[in-house]
Amino acid sequence: MKDLIKKILKEETEEIFVIPGLHYFADGVEGLKNFIKKNNITRWSLDDDLDLGGYKGDLTWLEGLVSISGDFNAYGTEIKSFKNLISVDGYLNLYNSQIESLGNLQYVDDYLNLEETPIESLGNLRAVGASLDLNKTPIKSLGNLQYVGGYLDIRGTQIESFGNLKSVGSRLYLNSYLSTKTNEEIKSTVDVGGFIVRL
Repeated sequence: MKDLIKKILKEETEEIFVIPGLHYFADGVEGLKNFIKKNNITRWSLDDDLDLGGYKGDLTWLEGLVSISGDFNAYGTEIKSFKNLISVDGYLNLYNSQIESLGNLQYVDDYLNLEETPIESLGNLRAVGASLDLNKTPIKSLGNLQYVGGYLDIRGTQIESFGNLKSVGSRLYLNSYLSTKTNEEIKSTVDVGGFIVRL
């Protein structure tokens, strides 16, 4: 999956501006935002972590972000969608944010936290390298998602379908909605590496 993402990135990022890191900007995130706006950069990649936890400012400058090589922390923000983001090589923390759409996002190498968000679809997301937390979201299907490397938490959701899911590396936390399916029925379609936990 990682090779596929690299191929997609190579094809789609020929006209991309690579920003080596936040340390190039004296005022961090604000400096990055101003640089992108001032130079009219429409497609860019960040070779660093990006911490926007609780950020309350304008987020339109994020629309051109295509990839990030580090961790991306956007918990508690008012971000509603990603337009061009394809991959995050670290974790992506969107806990308690306003995210409604993952846009073109296809791969998160580490943990993806969508707990307590209004997300209803995973869009084009295909793989999460570590765990995926969807607890307390209105999501109903896992859609195109195929692989979760760690645990998958779908408690507090209205999940009706595993979609294209093939493998969960660790535990699978279920809500009562799926209690009509036995563990054996679930494991006949999804390779679960750990326990199935019903809460």
